[in-house]
Amino acid sequence: SVLQQAGRNPSQNTINKYWTSQTTSLNFDDFCAILKREKPATKNELLEAFGKIDTDKTGYISHDELCKILTTRGDKMTWEEVTSITKQADFNCSGKLDYNKFCELYLTTSEQCCKAARDRLDTDPRLRQQHFGNQTENSSEGIPLPASKPSPRVPRKTD
Repeated sequence: SVLQQAGRNPSQNTINKYWTSQTTSLNFDDFCAILKREKPATKNELLEAFGKIDTDKTGYISHDELCKILTTRGDKMTWEEVTSITKQADFNCSGKLDYNKFCELYLTTSEQCCKAARDRLDTDPRLRQQHFGNQTENSSEGIPLPASKPSPRVPRKTD
């Protein structure tokens, strides 16, 4: 969820690459390193992915096609997850999604979210003074820093 909030869309394989059975926690520095390695999708990558669905090259995909793909391929989504996405997507009256417009909207929204987060970090003196990572002592301003807490371990079938 945190990677998604940071504009990434990791597959389960990507998550498994960083969170193994030996992983008990990740600190902020670890998270930043992952963000540097896992870049957000580009418009061309998104259009290429949608283009594989749009075999007729019309620039549109149907609601039914999108639902079928999201629930049957790759990291399969639930119907609830698909419904959440399709409610936000702009399907025309024929039930088709203009995926070029959708990609533009997605990237613009993602950029706006990142800018808002950066602006908040720049303007909030408490955030500016914090030191992240393995440090657990207080800053010189007396603002307590978050202690590094182990992340909950995800149970696996082999455990």
